[in-house]
Amino acid sequence: MKYLYVLTSSENDYYLEQALLSVTSLRMQMPDAFVSLLVDTNTEATLNGSRRNILDLVNEFKSLPIDNKFNQKARSRWLKTSMRQHFEGDFLYIDGDTIITEDLSSLQYMDMDIGAVLDSHITLAEKNKHFPIRLKTIKALCQKLGIIPCFDLNVYFNGGIMFCRDNKKGHDFFKEWHRLWLGYFGLGGLNDQAPLNLSNFILGNIVKELDGIWNCQILDDGAIRYLHKAKIIHYFSSRPGKKVFIPANDDFILGVKKHGIVNLEMREFIKNSKSLFLSNTRLLLLEKSSRVFYDSAFCGIAKRIFNTKIGTVIEFVFSKIRKNIYTPIRKKISKRK
Repeated sequence: MKYLYVLTSSENDYYLEQALLSVTSLRMQMPDAFVSLLVDTNTEATLNGSRRNILDLVNEFKSLPIDNKFNQKARSRWLKTSMRQHFEGDFLYIDGDTIITEDLSSLQYMDMDIGAVLDSHITLAEKNKHFPIRLKTIKALCQKLGIIPCFDLNVYFNGGIMFCRDNKKGHDFFKEWHRLWLGYFGLGGLNDQAPLNLSNFILGNIVKELDGIWNCQILDDGAIRYLHKAKIIHYFSSRPGKKVFIPANDDFILGVKKHGIVNLEMREFIKNSKSLFLSNTRLLLLEKSSRVFYDSAFCGIAKRIFNTKIGTVIEFVFSKIRKNIYTPIRKKISKRK
């Protein structure tokens, strides 16, 4: 089985460094793994100096020309949705923003043609219950494609980790996925996950659900159930802001960029990947009403105001109201009950 990475990068981003970190963690767990790397010619042209070090970690390298109408992000999706046709043999596709924590070889012996983990580790019914705004966004993406019956399956897969056999079902799936993504791109979209799940529906639900340990999406609520046994930690580099997972933060990746390699100190550090969380990280259960509020525009605006001088004044006023008016009234009502 091959371990396949797709990369589109320039000297102005961290995508190469994230991929370098992921491949290094894979080599630490599986020194003899067969690693393949697929890039576009624009990225290949930037592999000079220390940026070439990633090539020392791969067994197979391919570079493809892509029409200039596709920007860097679109080229990444173009490669990802078509990667099956460019490589022989079964493969496990791995997003660059990942850390490999254990041996992955057992996957190749599982009975499946295509395998993936549920997005956010939950079914669509659970998404509707806990993340209605997110589900609405997903449905809008699918509606833009013109077809939305894929929601009848109650599964919606994450494309960050995907196993694929080198057989007719594997090739048919990627052919359909690439076709649908090109159509979506023509409508002005970039997302590859909606076309992925639509492909699964059209082809008769051929994607087998993998256990969450194969793609532990640590920035999503359900991930905590799988972290202790996780084989792959997926930390979502595309999401802005400070991350709870230390290797996902810019200052760590900057160290990789500075050295051009994952040095011995960093290797020692990521040996205990399942514990690499900031000291102020904590579990927080959000009920449906709280989740809706947390995802709302109102909450987003409030958080930005809170850290300003105006926010300090507003917080002072509300704290006084809570202490002197709201809390006493609530206590009186509670005693009457």
